[in-house]
Amino acid sequence: MSGNVSISGIKSEGESEDNLKRQGSFRKLLPANTNGDSQLGTAAKMIDRPNSSQNSKEYAAYFQEYNILAEYSMLRDQDLKGIYVIPSAQNSFLWFGVQFIRQGIYQGGVFRFTITLPQNFPDGKCPDVVFQTKVFHPLINYETGELYTFWGFPEWKRNIRIWKLVQFITRIFIKLDTKMTPVNEEALLLLETNFESYKEQVKKCVKDSLSVVYDRPTVDDPHYITFSPYNSEIHDPIKQEIYNLKNDSENKPTGYSWVQPGSLTPFSKSEAR
Repeated sequence: MSGNVSISGIKSEGESEDNLKRQGSFRKLLPANTNGDSQLGTAAKMIDRPNSSQNSKEYAAYFQEYNILAEYSMLRDQDLKGIYVIPSAQNSFLWFGVQFIRQGIYQGGVFRFTITLPQNFPDGKCPDVVFQTKVFHPLINYETGELYTFWGFPEWKRNIRIWKLVQFITRIFIKLDTKMTPVNEEALLLLETNFESYKEQVKKCVKDSLSVVYDRPTVDDPHYITFSPYNSEIHDPIKQEIYNLKNDSENKPTGYSWVQPGSLTPFSKSEAR
């Protein structure tokens, strides 16, 4: 993967909230909070609070960007497997994502998508999810790539977190429900009546997704998630470093023993001075 971007579920060591405040389009700064809360903490509290006061109206644009930033911060704290999301550097309402399918019949697929927040976020409708990769699935329009989010969120409320939507994107590939309302009726029909044919269509879309993994970005944005082929000179040392860290953690003692070597008596070991 190329580019110096932080993605969902992964935090670089030593990374702080301040790194996020000045990243990309998150450049507006709120006045200092006299109550001692951080600006990000203030934004998080504002997400679920109606914008009724005169003060919040004056700073609506600022709070909106901090609300989006707080949503991204919460998403990064979730243990979401195999899915990576980051807001655009140029437009905080547009988020880039890539889904790596790790299990089920879609296993091996690498599906790109975008999440577009409504302009009146955190109010408004459910964010739009559109796949750039062709995906054969009952809930995904094969031609436009649009995900039918209504199946998971029939009513979108401002207290629903964006990470829940990201979690839903992962879940639709693992748990196939024949009762779902389809936007791809052919996919649902095959799922119900000819599962082997359905798997063949899925196998094809997985293969197609892998053929475009290394394609050039479709947009000029430094946060667009890109990938490059394996380069042993660059990646072998990094892989070895990861293995070394894993081995060190496995060999490291997990606690202090109070049993004297050769004894079975608890607390037989004298306390170190």
